[in-house]
Amino acid sequence: MIRVEHLNFQYPNSDRQIFKDLSFHVPKGEALAILGTNGIGKTTFVKCLLGFLAYQSGDIFIDDESVKQMDTSKYWKLVSYVPQSKKAAFGFTGLEMTVMGLSPYVKMGRTPTKEDYERAYEQLRKLGIEHLSERNCNKMSGGELQMVLIARSLIKNPKILIMDEPESHLDLRNQLKILNMIEELNSRGEYSIIINTHFPQHAFRIAKSTLLLGYDGYIFDKTEHVVTTRNMRDYFGINSEILSYERAEKSYSTILPIDLQNSQEVSQ
Repeated sequence: MIRVEHLNFQYPNSDRQIFKDLSFHVPKGEALAILGTNGIGKTTFVKCLLGFLAYQSGDIFIDDESVKQMDTSKYWKLVSYVPQSKKAAFGFTGLEMTVMGLSPYVKMGRTPTKEDYERAYEQLRKLGIEHLSERNCNKMSGGELQMVLIARSLIKNPKILIMDEPESHLDLRNQLKILNMIEELNSRGEYSIIINTHFPQHAFRIAKSTLLLGYDGYIFDKTEHVVTTRNMRDYFGINSEILSYERAEKSYSTILPIDLQNSQEVSQ
């Protein structure tokens, strides 16, 4: 579905190459987690995927079509972006915020139709948050707003969903709601999902594969081969343990941070 080949990016007037010769793919119906320390370039990479930053070389393909050759309107019909939830500056309702996701299909100057709003309400209903349809976004909790932003991203039926730390700044209950929602989207098999996250344990739960960014390279593989105690030591500078357990005939894995390495140097 989405394929990245030999991507390279470096900010102007900087000695550090953020990523070099980066390649991976995310098939339809699977999720990829992006992990790495603060400042390593996770958000920069997401901005390159979205076309907000121009990479120096390499290419990105959607269904074998280069995004460099793709019309912008077509790109945004295929790709949806879910930013981190922040306090809404305007008093849009959940329904109004959701219908904004149809913007690639709404001609300039045209207001959304009754059918557009019905479609938006149906999207909220599918996610179990139709009770937020008439609530102002600036009166929602962070978790509620994050779910509305997900509804906004899904209303246009994209093929690819890119999420920037969707569970950050949320309490445990709202984090779990977001993770459950992503699991539900995964189960449908309709999307390629890329999630930028700070939580390796969340990668275990929702992502079949993981991209781990470091200063001197990266690792891309199945999540259980990337989120390991060795990689946590080498890329994050921590000692940890992997814990596995079963509940209701379902297997879970998580990672438990134990302590910092004696040396503060990380060998990334």
